[in-house]
Amino acid sequence: MDIGRPGWSETWRVLAYTLAIALGFIALGRLQLAVIGGIASHELLGRAGLVEGAEDLAALQRQAAQIALDARAANQRLPAGHRLAAFRMGFELGYVSELTGSVSRSNAELRAKVQTLADARVATSRAMALALGVPEEAALPVRTLQEFGELAQRIDDDENGAAARIEHRLSTLHRHLYLLGAQLGVEAARIETTGGQMSLPPAKSIMRHATLAGIDAALWEKLARMPRDETPAQVLARYRDALNALGAVLAQPG
Repeated sequence: MDIGRPGWSETWRVLAYTLAIALGFIALGRLQLAVIGGIASHELLGRAGLVEGAEDLAALQRQAAQIALDARAANQRLPAGHRLAAFRMGFELGYVSELTGSVSRSNAELRAKVQTLADARVATSRAMALALGVPEEAALPVRTLQEFGELAQRIDDDENGAAARIEHRLSTLHRHLYLLGAQLGVEAARIETTGGQMSLPPAKSIMRHATLAGIDAALWEKLARMPRDETPAQVLARYRDALNALGAVLAQPG
């Protein structure tokens, strides 16, 4: 069944409840990248820590209420699973940007293997775009170490205008779901490709986009948390479980 046509609801239900349950974690082995460092943090970034120096959480929640109200018309006309689709579009493209950027200086054989995985993820993002009737988007290119290091900020700056186009075609709520997905995709790729050894979540961006998208703090806080007294395997498991929980909520009608 073509998920881009009116009769696609059953296929989308399968996508929503199966593909989403394994967000991001395609096994690549433990790629040892030049950028891997011994990141260690003993600060558990809960809600109070994230708010410090960022927007006031209460103000974000008030803004989120208005965003949810404004999104009602879009919610009524879009197919089931639209929140997950917007999130998944961003997630896949963020993952690809981090993944391909991390091996940009590696040998041709490794780059080719990674590109095969990246192409599959881009195809998934395109399927989500088709289902929602929004423009297909490409991953952010990473040509230099500076572009790689600034990837999270480039996403929030909407460098390629993708978030603005999604907002125009859908709603502001979908804009923030897309941007949240992109930020979490970058982090998921970082965790996966280093076997859980490296985690550097953009905590304030995660808080902002998740809150404005109406996502409960109990879900996003686990994804914004720096490792504390965890083994790499535990970091992988925590992140996977948190993504699963978020994906299941976003797959629900809403």
